[in-house]
Amino acid sequence: MMVDEDVAYLRPYQVYRILVAQNLLFRRPAPATEALRRPPAPDHPDQAWHIDLMYLRIGPRWYYLVDIVDGYSRYLVHWSLNLTMLTDTVTLTVQEALDQLPTRQPGEPQLIHDHGGQFISGEWREFIAGAGVTDVFTRAAHPQSNGLVERLHRTHREEGLDDEALADYYRALGAMAGWSDYYNHARPHSALRYLRPVDYYRGDPEARLAERQRKLAQAVEARKAYWQEHKGRGNPSFI
Repeated sequence: MMVDEDVAYLRPYQVYRILVAQNLLFRRPAPATEALRRPPAPDHPDQAWHIDLMYLRIGPRWYYLVDIVDGYSRYLVHWSLNLTMLTDTVTLTVQEALDQLPTRQPGEPQLIHDHGGQFISGEWREFIAGAGVTDVFTRAAHPQSNGLVERLHRTHREEGLDDEALADYYRALGAMAGWSDYYNHARPHSALRYLRPVDYYRGDPEARLAERQRKLAQAVEARKAYWQEHKGRGNPSFI
């Protein structure tokens, strides 16, 4: 992010060295290894969408957030905040997302989800047939099989939606709109080589990465020139 915004120009190993020296590096515990029957990783946007529901306590009652996440780019394609978690809540949210697509390939997107009641109903099966998409169930009783959207839900709680945002329904709607825009268009994602989801969903990630490399190369030359001009005045340890 600092490279993209022209704040500082350091490579990942240099940042890592600084974080270690200042005892600022946080390490998550390694997950238990287990074979998962996950669908193959998508290779283009809108090939596979992950869908899941999240409970949110807003004011005096529960609401239900439906998230649709693109599996290739981690882009939050669409969401809705609802009073119910019935099947028509999910089908309407998916249809709204499909209506936003300019074009799509036959059978796509694949809709990847768990075995919740919304996804095993006759209404859902009729929707799948009529929409011309592909229905994909994750491993039963194993939420990590749909880990991409499960991780997004955790990020909602950790970064996007605080107690103030969840004080009432309309405040929650506004907070979610602002947060989803930031998540898609400003927040770098570690799984995307620290690019933003929009760079993969509707952009050119290789061009963005090439621009970073150009800036880093220029910074190396600038530091070399600085130390050559100030020989003996310091130690160029971060060239």
